[in-house]
Amino acid sequence: MERNTRVTIKDVANVARVTPQTVSRALRNTPDVSPETRERILKIAAELNYVKNYTATSLRNGATRLIAVIYDNLINLYFSIMSDFLQSSLRDRGYSVLTMAMRQERLNADAYLAAVSHNVDGIVSFIEPDDEISALVEKYGVPVLLFGRRTDLANVDDIHADDRQGGRIAASRLIERGCRRLVCLTEPLTLTCAYDRFEGFREECTARGVAEPLMEEAHEPTLEARMRALFDSETPPDGVFCFNDMLAFEMLYLFEKLGVHPVAVVGYDNVQGEIRIPHRLTSVGMDKYGIAERAAQMIVSRIKSGPEAPRVTQTFPVFLSEGTTA
Repeated sequence: MERNTRVTIKDVANVARVTPQTVSRALRNTPDVSPETRERILKIAAELNYVKNYTATSLRNGATRLIAVIYDNLINLYFSIMSDFLQSSLRDRGYSVLTMAMRQERLNADAYLAAVSHNVDGIVSFIEPDDEISALVEKYGVPVLLFGRRTDLANVDDIHADDRQGGRIAASRLIERGCRRLVCLTEPLTLTCAYDRFEGFREECTARGVAEPLMEEAHEPTLEARMRALFDSETPPDGVFCFNDMLAFEMLYLFEKLGVHPVAVVGYDNVQGEIRIPHRLTSVGMDKYGIAERAAQMIVSRIKSGPEAPRVTQTFPVFLSEGTTA
């Protein structure tokens, strides 16, 4: 079967017996086309199944109104929720989203240039940028907004939750529930958000007179064996703070699988605020839609203002979402 040829503005103009420029103005609803002519052109365009070619428009205007959103994976429910909120907020501002899942821990030159190759106007990254990104932003002019983490790069904006305070809130909740042998299950502390959450957790333990918490990295291949050894010890933990809700759900699964006596668990991100999963998890949450809305405003503002405007960084408050696990 032959592929149908896409209808162009010239095709509409030929049927309507007007110039392509007149069709373009009619489709853009400019005042220099009479209502009768516009109505006739719109009717013909609909009958021919004409669809606007945004790529051609972007080439003429020099802007694609396309923003790349880069993750290291799409399995995390938090990423899916935030992607949906970001798309909604950016769509309200006339922008489309290109989602790019890249299996790497850092936003490096390859990832940045892969996004730039799609002619995007800006990049929202959930993974932290290497130092080389600063020079690339200056060279190519495509700005980067770091989402959910912080950076010191002079020409990269960032927006994130108050992760240090989130760690304090988690420790406070577990200690108030009587826990004294605490463990923090975390991603590598080279990630700013992981570092901040652990530091806040540790600081609150010290302030409350509780022993230094154990720190366990969430390496998936060895996690089950390490948890088995930890909870089979003479003094097993009685409270666990997880880097995110996905790890918290995994811990609850492992507890059941290993036959571990119920242990208090606090997660992070409060994905159950948007997804109704039974057995409510106690978790540190934030205004996710508010963060996405502000992020959309920040990247669009940066695209319009260019690199000359001062760097912007914003921290959002966090709160404890009540659940049954701690």
